[in-house]
Amino acid sequence: MDRLKGIEYFRRIVELGSFTAVADEFGCSNAVISKYVRFLEDWTGVRLVNRNTRTIRITEEGLAFYDYCLQVLTGTTQMLDSLGEQDTLDGTLVVACPVSLSVRILAPALFRFQQKHPELVVRLRLSDEMTNLIAEGVDLAIRGTGTLDDSTLVATRVGDMPRCLVASPDYLKRHGTPRSVQELATHRCLIFSLSQDSQQWEFGDGEERQTVAVNGPIIADNSLMLIEAARAGLGIAMVPSGYVHSEIATGDLVKVGLTPAPAPRTIYAVYPARQHMPRRARLFVDHLKEELAPGIS
Repeated sequence: MDRLKGIEYFRRIVELGSFTAVADEFGCSNAVISKYVRFLEDWTGVRLVNRNTRTIRITEEGLAFYDYCLQVLTGTTQMLDSLGEQDTLDGTLVVACPVSLSVRILAPALFRFQQKHPELVVRLRLSDEMTNLIAEGVDLAIRGTGTLDDSTLVATRVGDMPRCLVASPDYLKRHGTPRSVQELATHRCLIFSLSQDSQQWEFGDGEERQTVAVNGPIIADNSLMLIEAARAGLGIAMVPSGYVHSEIATGDLVKVGLTPAPAPRTIYAVYPARQHMPRRARLFVDHLKEELAPGIS
């Protein structure tokens, strides 16, 4: 049997906590996963997993073996990367991306990277929710955020993302145009629930920094929905500037210019601190830096 494959299976058993989940991920049966676990237990001479029909529990020896598996897989990846430093990339790159950011900003850069490496399969997991990178087998995640507080992750800055306030001409005609940050407290605001400043909007930076508590009729975890709500005249939305070029060009939305301007966000490529970054992921991060370096307006 393939010992390296068994080591990869066992690593994922520990991380996912389920034989079934591992079988689904690798496209095989539970019986295959169980066979490999027995093979590893015969090889090591110890029980690695206590299991019954409903649950599994990793033994103390299994946890120690898991650390060994990480070392083996990391060392193998590093060695293969060093041997394969050429232009050709293959395999699968798994990237977790927020929906709106992917559709409005990242899609062209993603497509150009795949066209540059036609043998590479890019698997996108689009969700505005935070992703458990290890448990979900993700090479890296792209996140747009002002800060990154999770110390178990490594974050590489790939670009900046300014934000703006937008509303429909009809809304501004009915409710008036705010002239200061604090006036937003009296307006109907459209709230992105996953933002760190979801209901306490942030403006400026340093000494100019201001915040204002906002409320409104729509709270959503997707910026594209808030843009549609703003087009419908339901309120004022704070969204990345790059998301609303077409709506502003057609006149469906109008920028509400305030001083100071909304605090920008930074786009990060994020990956687990303990996991060696595969070459395909490293090259993709470099590609994003080049694509996004001019800035996103």
